[in-house]
Amino acid sequence: MAETILNVKQLQKEYTGEITYKALKGIDFHLDENEFVAVMGPSGSGKTTFLNCISTIDRPTNGFITINSKSPYELNDEELAKFRRTELGFVFQDFNLVHTLTIEENILLPLALDSVNEKEMRRRLAEIANFLGIREILKKRTFEISGGQKQRVAIARAVIHEPSLLLADEPTGNLDSKSVNSVMTLFESINKTFNTAILMVTHDAYVASFAQRVIFIKDGVLYNEIHRGENKQQFYQEIMDTLTFLGGGRHEL
Repeated sequence: MAETILNVKQLQKEYTGEITYKALKGIDFHLDENEFVAVMGPSGSGKTTFLNCISTIDRPTNGFITINSKSPYELNDEELAKFRRTELGFVFQDFNLVHTLTIEENILLPLALDSVNEKEMRRRLAEIANFLGIREILKKRTFEISGGQKQRVAIARAVIHEPSLLLADEPTGNLDSKSVNSVMTLFESINKTFNTAILMVTHDAYVASFAQRVIFIKDGVLYNEIHRGENKQQFYQEIMDTLTFLGGGRHEL
């Protein structure tokens, strides 16, 4: 039986101001090891807030989150920083690469922060660069490579420390269609090769169809979920049908 990596119980998030806004209204969710799950929903549904609470960017108002049986919100600042570096990997739409560093230095940054020895850093760099097909650009700067290559570099940086959970927020939002297919095939490969659980927010049904399961959030609650079978095209159509029922097309969600 698969071990649960992420467990979410009655997750709630409120933003207070002149008007209190309830972004999440009590979500229960679990993610098993090696599982790849996409999160979808209309704009303003709470899907990014959901990801931000799990990634410790946002603190929940109520509810519980455990990652590998640890509650990140019970850790002090130093412990939390280490927890994020060791347990979690992050991939964003805008790559978040450091422009003053080479590609190699960008990828090695998480290991350098944890004072990993040089030999181990070089071993992991070689392994991940070969896997992602980016060996030839390691000495280049960020302005010398394409968008698809930048996202591969961002993925390399996110997984070089071998996290158990990879969190991705619209990872293909800035890519052309050819790069989208390439990057999503990489996500599938990472999930299978490194046994990394992946939780990905996306508005794109095609991107979501690479996942094994898609959950839909609407108005801050878990609305529905569908599972991928043997037929990927049928899974894509089920995603599209659910999005249409929710009230929007592929590019509106």
